[in-house]
Amino acid sequence: MKLLGLSCGRKWGNGEVLLREALMAADQVPGVETELVRLHDLSIEPCNGCIGCVMNVVMGGPGHCAQHKHDDFHFFEELFYECDAIIISSPVYILTPSGYFRMLCDRFGPSHDAGFAECAKAMHGGHSEFDERIHKRRIAGFISVGGAPIGNWTPMGLPLMNLFTFPMNVQVLDQMQVLGVGSAGQVLFKEDVLRRAAQLGQNIAQALAKPPELQKWMGDEQGTCPVCHNGLMVVGKSPTIECAICGIQGTPRIENGLLEVTFTSEEQQKSRLSMEGKRIHFREIGEVTQEFFAVKHEVPARMAKYKTYKIKMAKPARLETLTTK
Repeated sequence: MKLLGLSCGRKWGNGEVLLREALMAADQVPGVETELVRLHDLSIEPCNGCIGCVMNVVMGGPGHCAQHKHDDFHFFEELFYECDAIIISSPVYILTPSGYFRMLCDRFGPSHDAGFAECAKAMHGGHSEFDERIHKRRIAGFISVGGAPIGNWTPMGLPLMNLFTFPMNVQVLDQMQVLGVGSAGQVLFKEDVLRRAAQLGQNIAQALAKPPELQKWMGDEQGTCPVCHNGLMVVGKSPTIECAICGIQGTPRIENGLLEVTFTSEEQQKSRLSMEGKRIHFREIGEVTQEFFAVKHEVPARMAKYKTYKIKMAKPARLETLTTK
C-alpha cells in the first residue's frame, strides 16, 4: 500500500517537516510504503480554462489536459494514480492554502472528476478511454500550517484542501491546523505539534489496512458539517446554512448557547463529495452547455465589438509591450 506525501510549501519549511514526521510514523506500519513529492519541484502551468479536458471526458476520451505534454502534470498524475492514500501539507500565507496548490487543483479537479468519468462512460454504452484508476478508493489527511497564533487568519486552510480530494472521491480521515509557526524551523520546538503530525501519519497508514466501512473520521474535531467535517459555512438571508465545501443545506439552531446545524440524510447524500452530488453537477453542466450550444453560432458577431475596440494592453517586453493583440 502506497502513501504519497504532497508538500506544497518551501523546501524544508515547517509544512514539509510536519509531513516528514507523518510519513516517518507511517513507515512504521507494516505493509505501507511512503513517498514524498514537493510541488515546488514540479513545473505545472496554470489552467487556461479551455475546458478541453472536460469535453474530452464527456466524449468518451481520456480527458488529457492540452498542456500535459509540456509540463510535469502527467508525472504527478501518475504518482496520484499509483497511491492508495495521500497526505497534503500546505502553508497558509493569506487565509487559504498556497496559490501553487490551488493551481494544481484547477488543473487536476475538473479533468479528474469521478462523477463525470462515470456519467460519460454510461453515455457511451460503457466505453470510455478515461483511466479507470480514477475510481480506486483512496484516503487522505491534511496538514495546514499558519504563522499567526490565532485561527482566524487560517480559516480556509483545511477546508480548501478538499478542492483537490473531492473530485476523485478521496475520503479525508484526519486533518490538523498548526498555528504560530511563521518562521522556517519554528515547528521543531513544538513537540505537541510534531506528535500530532506523527499520529496523523499513523492514522492514515493504519486505516489503509481496514475495509471501507471501518475507515472512520479521526480528526480532533467533528466540525459543523457531518460530511467534510469543516466549519466553513455560507450564510445568506434564507433560513438555511450551506456548507461551502459540500454544498448541502442545513437548518441552524441555538442549543445551550451554541450554534448547531442539522443536515438531513437526504442532503448529505447530495454532497459534492458523493457520487450522487457529482451526477447532479454533471447534469447541471450538461444543461448549461446545451443552452450555450444553441446560440454558439452568434459568438463571432457578438465578440466583434470587443475585438475591434482598441484598448492599450500592458505586456512585458518579451511579449511586445503595449500591443493591442
